[in-house]
Amino acid sequence: MIKVPARFLTVVALACLLASKVEATENGQTSYPVGVNTVLNGILPPPGETQFYNYTLYYNAGKFAGPHGGSLVPGFHLNTFADAPRVVHTWGTTFGPFTVSSGAIVPLVHLGLETPGGSGKRYGIGDIILEPWLIDYSNPSRTFFAFLATNVAVPSGSYSANRVANTGRNVYALIPHISTTWFPTPAVEVSTTTLVEISSPNSATRYHSGAVAALEYLVGYSLDSKFQLGLQGYLLKQFTDDKVNGTPIPGDGFRGRAVAVGPQLRYMWSPAAGIVFKYQREFAVQNRPQGNKFWVELCFPL
Repeated sequence: MIKVPARFLTVVALACLLASKVEATENGQTSYPVGVNTVLNGILPPPGETQFYNYTLYYNAGKFAGPHGGSLVPGFHLNTFADAPRVVHTWGTTFGPFTVSSGAIVPLVHLGLETPGGSGKRYGIGDIILEPWLIDYSNPSRTFFAFLATNVAVPSGSYSANRVANTGRNVYALIPHISTTWFPTPAVEVSTTTLVEISSPNSATRYHSGAVAALEYLVGYSLDSKFQLGLQGYLLKQFTDDKVNGTPIPGDGFRGRAVAVGPQLRYMWSPAAGIVFKYQREFAVQNRPQGNKFWVELCFPL
């Protein structure tokens, strides 16, 4: 069991942090906002086109789950509101069935955190995620779409080891992932994003968060050309230990785990523009905050 008073958990655009006045360590964090990609995951703009996306999240967690799922931190409460604009441009050159796109995501975060070690609020820019290349593929019948990418999160958000709440993680993160969308019938959509996130050590705290794998998914059914109902969510599993000064955390390495599921409604007012409302309830959580996520996502061409 990890002693809580000596640690703090940072929230970065949709992740979280615990803090104390004496010593700070980080755990349960990801730069990637897990749960965001459950909408036409494998589809990018056509060659020469630019698409704007906006992801808005409200996350409320009244529990920090421990290694066995029980409450680890008495009095823990987290509220996060995040808005993340994203722009993706697909370059005009094609390579047979493949295209290349680039993009960037700039999150804005407002969070409030209460822990036994103190409480705090913070508002500001989070860690920017760069998408230097996304290699996209679609089959001739246009029933299957996929792209491969390696995103990079850079430490652009505000961070201090002496603060309870931070909008930045003070680390770099490499996020390779593959996204797919399959239409087995014109009315049915099956979309997934599979990713791994690998973070650098935090130079201010000498804490190194372990590598995380996640799967986001959607099974959707279109009622007509505008409305789609779906079931979506994610699975998250940390597969390497958290470390302090290169030494693994005793016990289970403070490896995080989470499962989430919920409904989704999509409305398209044109083939390339629409809005999505979705809810995700977390359960089977270990070594992470446990709560509820409410999303509003929209996109349109520029």
